Amino acid sequence: MKLLNRSCKAGKFNESLYFLECLVNKGYSPDVILCTKLIKGFFNFKNIEKASRVMEILESHAEPDVFAYNAVISGFCKVNRIEAATQVLNRMKARGFLPDIVTFNIMIGSLCNRRKLGLALKVLDQLLQDNCMPTVITYTILIEATIVEGGINEAMKLLEEMLARGLLPDMYTYNAIIRGMCKEGMVERAAELIRSLTSKGCEPDVISYNILLRAFLNQGKWDEGEKLVAEMFSRGCEPNKVTYSILISSLCRFGRIDEAISVLKVMIEKGLTPDTYSYDPLISALCKEGRLDLAIGIMDYMISNGCLPDIVNYNTILAALCKNGNANQALEIFNKLRGMGCPPNVSSYNTMISALWSCGDRSRALEMD
Repeated sequence: MKLLNRSCKAGKFNESLYFLECLVNKGYSPDVILCTKLIKGFFNFKNIEKASRVMEILESHAEPDVFAYNAVISGFCKVNRIEAATQVLNRMKARGFLPDIVTFNIMIGSLCNRRKLGLALKVLDQLLQDNCMPTVITYTILIEATIVEGGINEAMKLLEEMLARGLLPDMYTYNAIIRGMCKEGMVERAAELIRSLTSKGCEPDVISYNILLRAFLNQGKWDEGEKLVAEMFSRGCEPNKVTYSILISSLCRFGRIDEAISVLKVMIEKGLTPDTYSYDPLISALCKEGRLDLAIGIMDYMISNGCLPDIVNYNTILAALCKNGNANQALEIFNKLRGMGCPPNVSSYNTMISALWSCGDRSRALEMD
């Protein structure tokens, strides 16, 4: 038993299974906790056959508990073996174990991930028949899936059902609803929901505001967007990196590049570190306007502050330089890409070959490798 325990702790699961087989062959009863760890270990390494073998040993030579069954059900669900998970659930019931809410949430989550909402709702019915109380997590999973497959109105029915059962939605639930409303163009309705949350015992968080801000700006509703940012500050909800990136992206999309640069400066002054999502729209917009020196300057600033541009950034610069007749400067950047840990892709090569060919430098175009 000590050897089994030691090998399991060391993550030597194949060795552990060998020791487990030896123990049961000698008439010893396996330890449920150790076997559960072993099951999880094998599933983590996608070794379904050996995980199943451990459960088989446990069922034959000992008495598995709910945790062991949950480990197997979870493992099967993670690899999309829902039918196998259902069989384990049935075996669990046959042995007199009632599945707990963790078991059902695992099943519901996996079915929703596979876009099988109808089956997930049947699992909810089964859960209720087994006198197992659903949780906020149960309904949130179902609400998110319903928004995708059935629309926001169907999701709102689940929210009402959840409230009728005395379950109080958390911000994760409400943010799923807000996201669904915005996705269906119900931006004003989403705004009303956010402003009613305090009376429901919840405070909107930065995620709630970011979802709504993006929706307002996508519709070109700048006044509402500005009011929303002001509301965030007044409620003590500090805008984060995502908030500023949404503003930068939207300003660039509407051609307000200088304002976007000002937002980037404010973001940095606030102590937030911009990422590629902050810089990408700026570089792209500047290149489209032919302001290449500033685009390259921003890219240099990115690099000096530890934010490495990706190949999309470089391809944007390369394309803009080539379009403006600066194929030689583009080629200099292209030749440095590998050394900067960002190897060129098909788009990079196509851009350079096309530019060199167009400007009559066909020999260099043919030499590109």
